[in-house]
Amino acid sequence: MKILSLQEAERSMDIDIKMVAGRASRYRVFGSPERILDAELAVVDLRDGAKPDDYSERFRELDHHVAAPIFLVRRLG
Repeated sequence: MKILSLQEAERSMDIDIKMVAGRASRYRVFGSPERILDAELAVVDLRDGAKPDDYSERFRELDHHVAAPIFLVRRLG
């Protein structure tokens, strides 16, 4: 499992990661009831393995890639 900050994901050369990071825009709109601070947003890349046991305790999935196990998540705790 690879965890990237939103800023790292936006700068990534991997188009799939960059695409998922772009979906964070709906959670970054100032004044929106769905607004989430950038520090709480991350991109999780699970292409190299399975979800760890504590995944659902650490992250809430907000969006995902259409074909690959790459997720836009909110960090919990």
